[in-house]
Amino acid sequence: MAKIIEVKPSEDFRLYVKYSDGLDGFIDMKKMLKHEEYKSLNDPTEFMKVKIDPKTKDIIWECGATMCKVAAYGMLKLKSEMKALGFDPDK
Repeated sequence: MAKIIEVKPSEDFRLYVKYSDGLDGFIDMKKMLKHEEYKSLNDPTEFMKVKIDPKTKDIIWECGATMCKVAAYGMLKLKSEMKALGFDPDK
């Protein structure tokens, strides 16, 4: 499994995630922020405190919210495949 080598938050509640195999892209977190486990990330200051967990290599925030590295990879891979087929996954 490729490792996350970079994660960057944006002010519009998206995460730029880059993996060691070259897969990269943006994950729109807006819909996820409606779920209870991510509610604290609706605060832009908290959302910007994202990092890669040094042990698990998952995406984590200081408030305790997490995103599985495998789930994030799957989202980005699906978006990549949709684009290759001519679909715009961001619409």
